[in-house]
Amino acid sequence: RASKAPGEVRLAAHELRPVPARPGRRPIDLQLRAGEILGLAGVSGNGQVELVEALSGVSPAAGKIALDGKVIDDPNPRKMIAAGLAYIPEDRLGAGLIAALPLALSLALSRVHQFPFSRHGVLDHGAIRDFAARQIATYSIRPADASIATGLFSGGNQQKAIVARALAFEPRVLIIAQPTRGLDVSASEMVHGEIMKLRDRGCAILVVSDDLDEVIELSDRICVLYDGEIVDETDAASADRARIGLAMTAGRQAEWPPSIVLDESRV
Repeated sequence: RASKAPGEVRLAAHELRPVPARPGRRPIDLQLRAGEILGLAGVSGNGQVELVEALSGVSPAAGKIALDGKVIDDPNPRKMIAAGLAYIPEDRLGAGLIAALPLALSLALSRVHQFPFSRHGVLDHGAIRDFAARQIATYSIRPADASIATGLFSGGNQQKAIVARALAFEPRVLIIAQPTRGLDVSASEMVHGEIMKLRDRGCAILVVSDDLDEVIELSDRICVLYDGEIVDETDAASADRARIGLAMTAGRQAEWPPSIVLDESRV
C-alpha cells in the first residue's frame, strides 16, 4: 500500500450539508489530496449516500465544494465530470447504468455528448464500439458482446463496466462507493489494483465501503461517518480496529487500551 506523500488538495468540502439538512447535525469539512486514498468507514445508512451524492453533484447541498481550488457553483454531475471528477455509485443500475441500453452505450454514457463519441450532435457508433471493445478486454467483462442490454449482465460484470467507464478517462478525483460489492475474489483484486494504480498516477480517491477490511486495505487515511457526521479520523497504517469499530457503532472514539474498573464488593 506504500504511496508517495499526498500532493495538493484536489477536492475540498466546507460546511457541507445535504439538502434538506437534519436539525442538529454538524456540517462536513473534508479535504482529499492528489495521490491519496481516503477511506470512509461507517455502518450502512449513516449518511454515506447523501455525502457522496452531494460531493458528486447528484444531490443538492448547502456549503462549498471546490475542485483543484476552484469553487463549483451549483454543482451538477456534468459540471463535476467536466472538472475532472468521476463518481461510481453503489446502486449500479439505479444510478450508474441504464438497463435497456446496449453495454457499448452504457460504457460511453457519461461522455457520449463529447468527442470522439459524438460529432456535431451525431453519435459516432464506430468510436463507441471501439471504446467498448477496449474496456471489455481490459476488465474481462463477460459476455464480451457490447450489443447486449446492460441489464442482462450479472451484477459483477455491471460493476466492472461502471468501473471501466469511470477509470478510462483518467479522472483527477474518483469517488467510488462499495467498489467490490458482488464481485468474486479475482474481480475484486482487479478493481483494487486499478484503484491503486490510479492513485499512484496522482488521482485523489474517496472510497466508501461497509467492509472495514477493504477500507483499511485500500486507504492511506480513514474517516468514520456516524449519523451523517465525521466523528473520527486516523492514519490507515496505524489504524486501530477497536477504535474505528466503536466510532462506527457508537459515534465516539474508543478508550484503548480499555480501563478496567473493579467492583470491590466482589473481590
